[in-house]
Amino acid sequence: GEAVGCWDRFRLAQVVHNLLANAIKFGLGKPIEVSLRAADGRTRLVVTDHGMGIPADMHGRIFDPFERVISVRNYGGLGLGLYIARTIVAAMGGSITVASEPGLGATFTVALPLERPT
Repeated sequence: GEAVGCWDRFRLAQVVHNLLANAIKFGLGKPIEVSLRAADGRTRLVVTDHGMGIPADMHGRIFDPFERVISVRNYGGLGLGLYIARTIVAAMGGSITVASEPGLGATFTVALPLERPT
């Protein structure tokens, strides 16, 4: 379906930037896949890397501020990118999830309503 909605363009660009920056940083130089599709009243943006992956016990925590899977010594940053992405997506009435296993990469899915939440 057509992926059209009423979203804040600047904030949505920030979400995409944060997800791509994360995929580049932890993707170990492997290809990154990005897809966009609409179904069931929602648009889904999916960003997949084929890098180091995320342990299951960290899946919920990586969206918290300053949370990191890997030491700051090895990978820079403040640990805020995914937190900011989740906050923006939630403000637009959507959700963001991760599916990942160590060594198999990570897939982040952003789901946004096609219509403005009331």
